[in-house]
Amino acid sequence: MKIFILLLYIILVYAIGGFASRYIKTTSDYLLGNRKLNTITTAFGVGASDMSSWLMMALPGAILVYGLSKVWIALGLIIGAYINWTLVAKKLRQKTELHGNALTIPSYLSHRFGDNSNFIRIITGVILLIFFTLYASSGLTACAIIIHNEFGLDYKQALYIGAAIIVIYTSIGGFVAISWIDVFQGVLVLFSIIMVPMVISNSLGGVEKTFDILATHELNFLNPFQGNSSLDIISMLGWGLGYFGQVHILLRFMAAKSPDLISTARKICMTWMILALAGAVLVGLFGAALFVNESLQNPETVFLKSADLLFSPWISGILLAAVFSAIMSTISAQLLAASGAIVEDVSLRFSDYKVSDKTRLLLNRAAVLLITLTATTIASDPKSNILSLVAYAWAGLGSSFGPVIILSLYWDKMTKLGAISGILTGCVTVILWKNLVDHHVLSQVYEMIPAFGLSFLAIIAGSYLERKYSHFHIK
Repeated sequence: MKIFILLLYIILVYAIGGFASRYIKTTSDYLLGNRKLNTITTAFGVGASDMSSWLMMALPGAILVYGLSKVWIALGLIIGAYINWTLVAKKLRQKTELHGNALTIPSYLSHRFGDNSNFIRIITGVILLIFFTLYASSGLTACAIIIHNEFGLDYKQALYIGAAIIVIYTSIGGFVAISWIDVFQGVLVLFSIIMVPMVISNSLGGVEKTFDILATHELNFLNPFQGNSSLDIISMLGWGLGYFGQVHILLRFMAAKSPDLISTARKICMTWMILALAGAVLVGLFGAALFVNESLQNPETVFLKSADLLFSPWISGILLAAVFSAIMSTISAQLLAASGAIVEDVSLRFSDYKVSDKTRLLLNRAAVLLITLTATTIASDPKSNILSLVAYAWAGLGSSFGPVIILSLYWDKMTKLGAISGILTGCVTVILWKNLVDHHVLSQVYEMIPAFGLSFLAIIAGSYLERKYSHFHIK
C-alpha cells in the first residue's frame, strides 16, 4: 500500500511538471519563473525549499538522541529567517531587477559591481556548485535511507532510484513546476509534522503522560542547557546566519511578482516555519518516549518508524510521501540554482557564440543531470549523516554569500575587490575551520560563525583598499 501511495504521489508531481513545462519557453522561465510568483507561491516556495530532509529526519533524530539541548538550532533558524525576510527579501527583489534583470546571484553581483572580467561570476558559480552538490547529496542520502528502510532495497539501488526520481522531476518543469508543487508540498509537510506527534502522545496516554515518560527516560533530557557550553549554544544559534547566503532561498525572493507582496508572504512563511519546526522538535521528543524501550538503528528515521507503528498503511504512505516532498522541494531548488550558476555564469562566459534559449535550456537540464550524478557519488556511503552534510553546506553558502548580499544591498561604498575578498574569505575559512580545528576547543564553534565574521571584515577591508589605492582596482 505504501509503495502505491508513493508512486501515486510521484506521478502527480510529474503530471504537474509536465503541465508546467508548457510555460517554459526561455531561460528566465526555467530558472526564475519569469518573476511571476504570487504571495502564496513565494511564501511556500521559501519555506519548502528551505526545510528538506533536515526538518523531517535530521532535527527529530538529533532531538531524540540529545533531547532539548539541540532546540537552539531551531530557535536560531527562526530568528535568522525572520531577519532575512525583513532585511534582504524586498531589497534583493528590487535590486536584482535593477542590475541587469539578473536571473542568478552571480549575475546580480557581477552587474552590481560592474565586473566586466566575469571574475565574480566564475568564483561565485564554482563555490555554488561545490556547496550545492554537497547539499544535494544530503537530500539524496535521505532518499536512499527512506527507500532502503521502507522497501528493503540495497542502499545504492535505493540511492539511484531516488536520484532518478529527482532529476526527472527537476528537469521537466523547472522553476515554474517546482513553485506550484511547493504549495502542495508545504501544506502536506505541515499537516504531517503536526499530526504525527499528536498521535504519538495520544497513544502514550496524552501529553502529560508523555512528558512523565521523558522525565524518567534520561536525566535532564528536557533541559535545553544540559551538556551545552556557551560556545555550543552560540554555535547552534549561529545557524540562523546561514539564511542570508542560501541562494536557492534568495532566488524565491527574486522571483516574486512584486516587492509589495513580500510583507504578506513573510507572515505566511514564518507562521509555517514556526509550526513546522515545533512539530519536528515534538516528533523527536515524543518519539523518544515511544521508543523508550528500544533503540532505533538510525535515529533520523524516527518520523517514519512512528508512522509505521501508529498509522494504517495508506496513511503511513501519505506520511512517507510528505518526507519525500520535503526532500524533493529543497533538492530541486538547489539543482536549479547550481545549474543556473554553472551554465549562465561560468560555462557561457567562455563562449564567443550566441546561444539560443533552446540550447541554454538544454544546457541547464544537462547541468542538473551532471550535478545530480556528482551528488549521488558523494552520497554513496550508507553511513553518511544528513545533519553533518547539511551543516557543512549551509555554512559554506551562508558564509561565502551572506555578508556580500547584505552589504551589497545596504552599503553603497562596497567595491568589487571587497565583494571578491568577502566571498573567498568566507569560503576558505569554512573549509579550513572544518578540517583543521578538530580536537581543539575551537571545534566547538560552528565554522559559519568565524567565517561569516571574517567575510564581513574582508569586504570592508577590500573595499577600503580599492577606494584608497588605485592600483588595487580590478578592471
